[in-house]
Amino acid sequence: MNKNLYKIIGYIFVFFFALIPGGVFAFEKTQLQLKDQDKNNDFVVEPGKTEIFLNKGETVTKNIIVTNRVNKPISFKLSTEDLIGTNDISTPIVLMGDDTSPYSLKNFIKPEISEFTLNFGERITIPVTVSVPLDAEPRGYYGALIVSNEPDKQVDENSSETQGKTRIISRIGSLFLVKINGEGKEEGRLEGFKIGGPSKSFYEKKPESFEIAYQNTGNVHLVPYGKITVKNLLGMGIAEIPVDAYFVLPNSTRYKEVLWSSNAFLFGHYTAHLSFYKGYGNEYQDAQVSFWVLPWKIVIPVFIGLIIFVTLAYYLLTRFELKKKK
Repeated sequence: MNKNLYKIIGYIFVFFFALIPGGVFAFEKTQLQLKDQDKNNDFVVEPGKTEIFLNKGETVTKNIIVTNRVNKPISFKLSTEDLIGTNDISTPIVLMGDDTSPYSLKNFIKPEISEFTLNFGERITIPVTVSVPLDAEPRGYYGALIVSNEPDKQVDENSSETQGKTRIISRIGSLFLVKINGEGKEEGRLEGFKIGGPSKSFYEKKPESFEIAYQNTGNVHLVPYGKITVKNLLGMGIAEIPVDAYFVLPNSTRYKEVLWSSNAFLFGHYTAHLSFYKGYGNEYQDAQVSFWVLPWKIVIPVFIGLIIFVTLAYYLLTRFELKKKK
């Protein structure tokens, strides 16, 4: 047979298999060398959040990684859901399940595979395609890729061996925050800045944290950040606490706790100044809160001791006369 004919047949063969959907998968499995202390009876999904900026009609591929730390083979399923922000301090994000949000992304997220099985210590890297249509509005789109484990199959749920057992399904979401480039509405404001925990007239020791409330009134997510500077009564800075960047979804209020991890001893009146970047343009907003620190468990004994010392010194000076020897 002619050599050129062989080449033609070879090209046709390669081209044919390239056209077969799912003919070649890009996902990759690796076996980690986990130890007994790594048997946490759970699985890990990375990254927790992916932020993407796209033009209309563009497509991008990102990876998610799932690691099985359960000491047996586990089957997993992938699904997509929309997510929205809330004004609830305890629940900043809500997954929509089968419902569709005004910022729906779930139909634009396509993982390469939807089911897989991992042995203990096995890790899989799965490409995920995110695409937006040509007629997409220039705003934010938000969704999550949900990784859920398949519970152990039970042959007879009414048998004596399975009665009273619960089939637990764990779900972990990897969030996708997509912004379409264009004239989206970037708008937000600082709603509150206060000391964390119950409000007090004074504190026995320094506050453990500060709380920030930021409301996003636009149609794209914002990523604010800033810093808190604590000053004493003389205006001298005694601490500078960073406010790490965090995301706030549209039409929601996100509360952030900022820990103050210093062990410094404080006494007197202080003011905490917040300098806050609002997440767009050059917009900043400032706020401040004042507080007293009166460590009475230390101050009262010292005060009583001082009174006793002064009283005793006065008594000695008024009852005894010191004479110089000749």
